[in-house]
Amino acid sequence: MPDLPEPQRHVGNLIRRAQQLHLATWARVASPDITSAQYSILAVLDRLGEASQRELCDEVDLDRSTIADLVRRMEKAELITRRRAEGDARRNVVTLTAHGAAERTRLAPLVVEVQRELTGHLDAAESTALFQGLWAMLEGAGRDRSSDSRA
Repeated sequence: MPDLPEPQRHVGNLIRRAQQLHLATWARVASPDITSAQYSILAVLDRLGEASQRELCDEVDLDRSTIADLVRRMEKAELITRRRAEGDARRNVVTLTAHGAAERTRLAPLVVEVQRELTGHLDAAESTALFQGLWAMLEGAGRDRSSDSRA
């Protein structure tokens, strides 16, 4: 929107502000203790049963150091367990604990509520367009990163 002043007219500014809104809404509605990134790991492990830390990186699109820190904190909170993979001492395999599975189940409807609060004032077409636009932006960035890594 060229008629808006800086920085409001920049997509990056809007993304930053939307992320701040998401974080505040998440802490208020879902959990002040389990982050949305940690919830993503719980959801992936619930779906896959177990995953290596590398697989978690790919599934939730976070770098290795961030995943390592999240896994360490989640293990300390007894949400997950981590063990060395049989036959590969460099690979950690991560699984949900009973507590982690219970938290995943408890949080699932709250995650839906977070999304409803964030997008509830949008009509269906706007909500779909927002999702599709963000997805396309991230997919395009992913293609750019993969082509950069081949260079």
